Amino acid sequence: MRVTMLVRCLAMMRGGGEMRHLAWARELTSLGVAVDIIAGRPLLFGRPRYHIDNFPVTLLRSPYARDFVYRRQHRRGWGRLTAMALHADEEWFCRTAWRRIAVGPQRPDIVHAHALHQAARLRVGGVPVVINLPGEPNARYKEDLQHADALVADGWAAEHLSSRLERSIDRVPKGVDIERFRPDGPTVRETLHLSDRRVVIAVARLVPIKNVRLLIDAMAMVRARVLDTHLLIVGDGPAGASLRSRAIELDLADSVTFAGSVPHSQTPAFYRAADVFALPSDFDNSPNAILEAMACGLPVVATDVGGVRDFVADRAGGALVPPRDPEALARALESYLTQPAAARAAGAHNRSLVSTEFSWRASALRLLDVYSRVIDARQGDRRASA
Repeated sequence: MRVTMLVRCLAMMRGGGEMRHLAWARELTSLGVAVDIIAGRPLLFGRPRYHIDNFPVTLLRSPYARDFVYRRQHRRGWGRLTAMALHADEEWFCRTAWRRIAVGPQRPDIVHAHALHQAARLRVGGVPVVINLPGEPNARYKEDLQHADALVADGWAAEHLSSRLERSIDRVPKGVDIERFRPDGPTVRETLHLSDRRVVIAVARLVPIKNVRLLIDAMAMVRARVLDTHLLIVGDGPAGASLRSRAIELDLADSVTFAGSVPHSQTPAFYRAADVFALPSDFDNSPNAILEAMACGLPVVATDVGGVRDFVADRAGGALVPPRDPEALARALESYLTQPAAARAAGAHNRSLVSTEFSWRASALRLLDVYSRVIDARQGDRRASA
């Protein structure tokens, strides 16, 4: 089987969706599937920010509107313009990708697109298309999604979007590498001079929907009561400058470390430097970072949004708090920072849970089942037409 993955932002950012497709590509390859990837780079200015190793990769030039959108997403009067910019960017990328597929030396058996809702409508030839849904798409794409041969999702999207889109969705749970992400191993705690601190870690893109500002506000409350608390933020993005300014404004400059972008292979050492993992998002369908933190034996404090509840067993593996409530977030963080026995118990629970229930191999096998069904159905349609 030959699979072409369309992952628009893979060379420009590394969110949960991008990391999931890389994990799928690795597992599918180990199962004997030939995987190649088509991703994008800016049309005129800028260059790829991340290398994509181990797979045949084609980088297409197209407008890269994502940073523009993130910087203006919640500004009054910009909503329609940012939506139009993303739509135009994705249309351009999909059309260019299909032209490249059409002239390629070998036609794929299936195309799997990440959150490119128009990919099936714009297809060239009869290649079946699977579309991954990381959350609720804009209403304008409801008709586009009817053209897909299959839709796959997990978390909140798998549970809620079938009725909203009026078509079936295949649930494909994600996984975590429990050998790489484990409680024991190298840590950057000493390197970052955090040996005498109680550390909260957040691993996230610094974009509006992740609402890291909420966590900084909560940390100001925690630090007023627990003086040796420190916040470690791993990730970058267009909101980085405003978050640094917020930390200074709250007199937290010495209590927050912005580690910036860290290669995925090095993030376990950062998780191990922490006592508690925090996720303050306004929405998260099924965040990879939570599973990674759980695999590293950390308790999780997160906002009760999207599919987070599927991972965090409230009071067993951590605490869920209302979104946009800094006081509730602060109280939950403080409870684990000041009760190390409870934190260890929650972390052990989380490690056990991910070790038994979340595997990338199982996820890839489930995805392979979807591919096979879709390919067989498409071939059956061709035979019937003939």
